[in-house]
Amino acid sequence: MFELLLTGFILLAVAFAVYVAYFFLVIKNRRSIERFHSTLSTLQNSSSDPKPVTVIINTFNEAKVIDRKLTNTSQLNYPLDKLEILVIDDASVDGTADIAVNKIRELNLSGRVIRNPARIGLNRSLNIAMSAAKNNYVCITDSDVILEKDALIKAVSVLKGFKNAGGVTGKILPVYNGAGVAQSTESSYRTFYSSSMLGETAYHSAFPGNGPLIVFDKSLVPTTIPVDYGSTDGNIAMNVIKSGHRFVYVENAVVFEPVPEKLAQQRLQKVRRAKRLIQVVLHNKSVFLNGKYGEFGRVIFPLKFLMLILCPLLMTIGFGLFALGVAFSAN
Repeated sequence: MFELLLTGFILLAVAFAVYVAYFFLVIKNRRSIERFHSTLSTLQNSSSDPKPVTVIINTFNEAKVIDRKLTNTSQLNYPLDKLEILVIDDASVDGTADIAVNKIRELNLSGRVIRNPARIGLNRSLNIAMSAAKNNYVCITDSDVILEKDALIKAVSVLKGFKNAGGVTGKILPVYNGAGVAQSTESSYRTFYSSSMLGETAYHSAFPGNGPLIVFDKSLVPTTIPVDYGSTDGNIAMNVIKSGHRFVYVENAVVFEPVPEKLAQQRLQKVRRAKRLIQVVLHNKSVFLNGKYGEFGRVIFPLKFLMLILCPLLMTIGFGLFALGVAFSAN
């Protein structure tokens, strides 16, 4: 009985210690965060010519939103003559590709629609689009999100000027109708996640970032991501970091993303994303405590690995043993 209680307590204490270490080493790393904010402000306030960017928009049956997305892209605070728009359509059956073709023509945008003859999935589609991009700076964004007017110019200025940056990612603000448990839960999660990404960037690199807005330099970073596992943002972040560069979270490059209105839908979305992120972590376990990747390999990735892989297991077993110990004690 006592042994069960003690073992359960030790396992729970180890898991708790990992979360505490992450909180104080990363999220509360105030000095590094202040230095990062100062650097960011200097970069974004300096005037320079924007780089040519290829904006990749992935679609699958997005007829209801692709018109709005292309309009939003045309209204960004970025010179249109320096934007190439690539819509990669994964064999939609609702006319998404045709709407995109007409809208690109109507808005007089430089770009085209790439049509997959059969559905091949997001990662394969992005590999095709990234290889077709004419510009070294590539922006990946989702068709159902809206970029804040200055989001792209702020992201590109950091990618261009931040020391050793190979890729950047923006901040997600959730958009939903009404108010309830699902909405307050999502808002709290996004607040914590933003602090997490900011702290990791101040240390070295954010992981995994936010898929609805990623900009990277394909002259520095591999453009191919695995097609059979893992999240897009996680795979791109690891490509950037393993190429010897930093993946930077730009807090004021804002993207608005619609989120599920119900808790059940929200839970399914979080579980799906967590599974794909865990796949990326497991396939990159060689980064664990690897000094080749700087503070990311020595501090950030080991803590994330433990929090995603080990701690849930320790907590499950720990609570189970503790419950058994209490039950035996009661008997």
